[in-house]
Amino acid sequence: MSDERKTQVLVDGVRRTFQISGSELVVLDRIDLDIKEGEFISIVGASGCGKSTLLKLIVGLDHPTSGQIKVGERVVTEPSLDCGIIFQEARLYPWLTVWKNVEFGITRKLGAAERRELIQQHIDLVGLHGFENALPKQLSGGMQQRVSIARALVNRPDVLLLDEPFGALDALTRINMQREVLRIWEAEKKTMILVTHDIDEAIYLSDRIVVLSSRPGRVHDIINVDLPRPRERSGEEFIRIRTKIHEYFFQNAIGGSELAE
Repeated sequence: MSDERKTQVLVDGVRRTFQISGSELVVLDRIDLDIKEGEFISIVGASGCGKSTLLKLIVGLDHPTSGQIKVGERVVTEPSLDCGIIFQEARLYPWLTVWKNVEFGITRKLGAAERRELIQQHIDLVGLHGFENALPKQLSGGMQQRVSIARALVNRPDVLLLDEPFGALDALTRINMQREVLRIWEAEKKTMILVTHDIDEAIYLSDRIVVLSSRPGRVHDIINVDLPRPRERSGEEFIRIRTKIHEYFFQNAIGGSELAE
């Protein structure tokens, strides 16, 4: 059955090359993706295959050498409020409170009452009620990333991009943050695109998983994850999908010796 939802992000024949010491380095080659409204997509691949580069192209921090990217009806040429991005590091202002860090993300003109309501709503959304006046140094790594998520969502973007946002967290905090992001996604119905080295994380969160080959990054496969949520990581189908992705990288040798277990 076809997906009747509107296309939210369209990546059409995208190629990205860089000039290094007079030679052309092809990082991404002929990338085609059609991401629907409200989808949760993960992108996995070996280190250096262009995953983070692709996110930067989608958000408008970089530009394709050829091809085109559209978010909604807009051709991406520069950053816009319809896309938010979260990086591996929380990147909070250490001298600002949680409230002020979230407020810093607001770029629209709002009345004072509406502004306060929006900030409080997003602090509550990420589970930080009561920490409004805390400084980043007083928060755990996971809590700092929650502030980053609130700041990215406060402008109500249509698309939220996550570039290995849990990579610096310990294993238990990482699992808790996966659950939190899933809860936020279900509450907000945003289109989310996650870059991760963690195969289990991709399966746990995603509607579809995009597998990129080693450099130059090409779409090797797109795997549908038709599992009910919340997902059981030890379930038979979960393990089958994990095994399939592992085979791509470790048996079919598309370049995955650095992919995390």
